[in-house]
Amino acid sequence: MLTAVGAFAIRRKYAVVATWAVVILAALPFAQRAQIFLKPGGFSNESFPSVKARKILQERLEISTLSVDFVFSHPEWSPFDPRFSSAVENAVRGLERHDEIAYVTTHLDDPQRVSPVSNTAHVTAGLTIELEESVEFLETITSEVDAGPLDLIVTGGPALYRDISIASQDDLRRGESVAFPIATFTLLLVFGTLIAAILPTAVGGGGVLVGLAAVFFMSQGIDMSIFALNIVTLLGIGIGIDYSLFFTSRFQEELRGGKSVNDAVLSAQTRAGKAILFSAVTSLIGLISLVFFDIMMLRSVGIGAVAVIFAALLAALTLMPALLAVLGDRVNRFRVGPDWSKRNGLWVPLSNWVMKRPWLVLLPTTAVLVLFAVPALQMRLGSVDATILPDSLESRQGFDVLREEFGFALRTVIPVAYTFGGAGSGEPAGGERGSDMAAGGSDSNPFARANIESAYAIGRELEKLDGVSSVTSIVNLDPTLGPAQYVLLYTNPESITDVTAARIVSDTVRDGAILFLVESDLHPFWPESRELVTEIRSLIPPGTNGGELHVDGGAGEITDIVNTLYGKFPIVIAVVLAVTYLSLMLLFRSVILPLKAVVLNVLSILASYGALVFVFQEGHFSGVLNFEALGVIEATLPVLLFAIIFGLSMDYEIFLLSRVAEAYERTGDNAASVAEGLQKSGMIITGAAGILIVVAASFVLADVVVVKAIGLGLAIAVFVDVTLVRALVAPAIMRIAGPWNWWLPGWLDRLLPEVNHES
Repeated sequence: MLTAVGAFAIRRKYAVVATWAVVILAALPFAQRAQIFLKPGGFSNESFPSVKARKILQERLEISTLSVDFVFSHPEWSPFDPRFSSAVENAVRGLERHDEIAYVTTHLDDPQRVSPVSNTAHVTAGLTIELEESVEFLETITSEVDAGPLDLIVTGGPALYRDISIASQDDLRRGESVAFPIATFTLLLVFGTLIAAILPTAVGGGGVLVGLAAVFFMSQGIDMSIFALNIVTLLGIGIGIDYSLFFTSRFQEELRGGKSVNDAVLSAQTRAGKAILFSAVTSLIGLISLVFFDIMMLRSVGIGAVAVIFAALLAALTLMPALLAVLGDRVNRFRVGPDWSKRNGLWVPLSNWVMKRPWLVLLPTTAVLVLFAVPALQMRLGSVDATILPDSLESRQGFDVLREEFGFALRTVIPVAYTFGGAGSGEPAGGERGSDMAAGGSDSNPFARANIESAYAIGRELEKLDGVSSVTSIVNLDPTLGPAQYVLLYTNPESITDVTAARIVSDTVRDGAILFLVESDLHPFWPESRELVTEIRSLIPPGTNGGELHVDGGAGEITDIVNTLYGKFPIVIAVVLAVTYLSLMLLFRSVILPLKAVVLNVLSILASYGALVFVFQEGHFSGVLNFEALGVIEATLPVLLFAIIFGLSMDYEIFLLSRVAEAYERTGDNAASVAEGLQKSGMIITGAAGILIVVAASFVLADVVVVKAIGLGLAIAVFVDVTLVRALVAPAIMRIAGPWNWWLPGWLDRLLPEVNHES
């Protein structure tokens, strides 16, 4: 098939180039707008227990779980100064006329909304809509809020997600502006000629544009996360240029061997093209696995990556041979650097040294890899908050004020909804309903004796859990009161005169539902908070009223994310490893070589995990990299990096082994073949890895910490893979294994279809 495609590209070279030019030009405007239909967030799922609990809070308890916070301040006026209070009231007046706003609470309603350390107060507007709708609605209400003489910062969920989208787009532009020029410079060092250096950048970039245009169209019919765009672009640039680089270098090698232009193109297509095709397959195996996770962000990366890698593959196997057929020997024009083909360089002495001392190479380098991976044992999975954004953005500034002056996000508040007695009407409970039914009555009456007794038992159990500092509910007002006293108290709940108790009754009780607010000094996104959520969910409500507990909040959501991801992750790993192993067995006709490749890839990934823990969890180099460590690793990062790194690392293994296999088929000498394969592929693999490292490292400049972590994790993994794994460990193992490298049982050899390395 590859030979036929190559022959067609040579025969119709001008038509192929023209067709690609039209396709790229048509894709350009859509690629530039790829982010338009992408959605903020994407870390949740409608099937999560926390999401179902949130709907119960909204529908049964009329509690808004999404809000906008307006932070007002003045250099001189205190919040209770009439001028300050009047300005706040004027600013938020009229907000409640919007159906999307459930309530507006100011510091005049709740004095705790006044900062104890500055002239600052915050106002909360609860929303009745979902996050995706709220980002657009935010623009409507912020235009109506005129702070007058006060300073105003807008924050809260909608503002944070809006700024994440803005920061992600800025990160993408910044990464592209850095990646392409440095990648071209790296190609100049590899090839030494201007034409050969520009060619992979142009072909790879064209493939990326087509892939991003595909993302634009797919995102109109499939929910896709804005976070996917940076990752997909990073992959597209790196992989697209790598594939074109391998093709161009093989074409130049064939020309130097005395072949005509057309024969050189065809030889590159059948040899380098086969390696490129299998590399794409192994990359896609890992990335397609992301589609099977019930998280929109991961699914988006999987879908988008398939689009850009497929486009990059098509460009490398159709556009590149056509362009090389047109250019011919002119690909070596305009030399600006050394001709590495005429120099031995590092790779000849290195390969000879590894072949002579394989054990001396293998043992210390393997020890170093294990040492890099050790910090991964301390990985703490969690989630991130607004600190993933730079402090230059308004929503992050507002979050910092709420955290530092009001204690937001420094402790965990877990909403627990206790529902019972069938569906409720959502009407506030109390008044005559409470007095008539306190002694018995309706199963859904929260003040009925049986329901109060059940709620009281739940409240006591919640207070006993490790990590719980307090519980707020209608049956946790006073530790000296028992269930009988609470029943008596709520015989006429409207007569309660204590302001705090009256507010709790008003806000946390509805027909068939009672809300408990479980407070803890733990951080909401720490593993310990997940353990607390799991313990709460394991509680079984007493009584026979069909009661259920529903846990929401940030801690509940991250618990669901981790449970969802890491319930499937071991299965996904096993499937990816098995399918990759079989693909490599088919390509290299060996049982041992695929096993070695898979094991070494896992080592590279573990080393990357260790670096993530060392830097982003423990906070080393946080000042240099400009981020704030949270003490956890964002739960999706290990899954993402496995899918990305596994395929990319396998690319370099395939390019190395392809050259070794060609030499072994020709000579039958294992040691000489390994040395030759390392010599012929070393410089090109180094150049390709250098480009990918540059592209990945450019995303370390990102403002969004999650993107920064992916960029650094990928850059470290590729660097370790090329310097230690491919240059030292892999050749050393192959030297030690000797002829066993190529062992394949006869019965299996007869079953597998033949895939030759010669043209």
